[in-house]
Amino acid sequence: MWNRIRAILFENLGIKIASLLLALLLYAHVVTDQEREQVVLIPIAAVGLADSLTSVGELPPRVAVKVRGKWKDLIRLNLTRPFLSLDLAPAKPGAFQTTITAEDIARRAIPPELSRLVSVTEVLEPRSVNLTIEPKATRSLPVKARIVGTPAQGYVLDPAPRVEPESVRVIGPARLVQGIDTLYTVAVDITGERERIQRQVALALPANVANLEPRRCVVTIGLARAESDSLSDRPRIR
Repeated sequence: MWNRIRAILFENLGIKIASLLLALLLYAHVVTDQEREQVVLIPIAAVGLADSLTSVGELPPRVAVKVRGKWKDLIRLNLTRPFLSLDLAPAKPGAFQTTITAEDIARRAIPPELSRLVSVTEVLEPRSVNLTIEPKATRSLPVKARIVGTPAQGYVLDPAPRVEPESVRVIGPARLVQGIDTLYTVAVDITGERERIQRQVALALPANVANLEPRRCVVTIGLARAESDSLSDRPRIR
């Protein structure tokens, strides 16, 4: 009995495996050759804005669209990682609005080799982009370290924390940049520390500021033993 089962399973094994693979390939071809519609998320990238201008507001990271075509072509579309370039070259200071249509997606986002094989049937969300365009300004501003926590019992800051570099360039909308006088690092926690601390930390990016140069700095914090008569009124650092 066992010999008969083994013969059925393993006789002409190569032919059986080849037949199975051929059947799977034929099935995959039939399935992927069928038409279907699916939602594709296409990243958005703003291009062409004049160097003297900057945008305020959140640019949608991607647009959801419905695309119809053979499944194999939809798979190819996803593998090409299409993106939509949003042209800001005509933008001037003030409100800027542009719509996103199926024609825009088909013309600017779908690769040429797939443009005749798939069709964009609908733009789901967003269908428009709203930004505020403002003049861009650059300033050099001082940096201060933000310290939180309390060092170990009997230790105090000595001296004040040092930051390198001491100033950074801030690039962003002129109206916002002019209203900033100091930049701060992200919080450095010194809870329970007894020894000198030196860490590379990021700078806290103010809202709607386009860029900081550099974005990170080195904070050096010295700690020293406190005088015994001052322990009772040692301040807590916040």
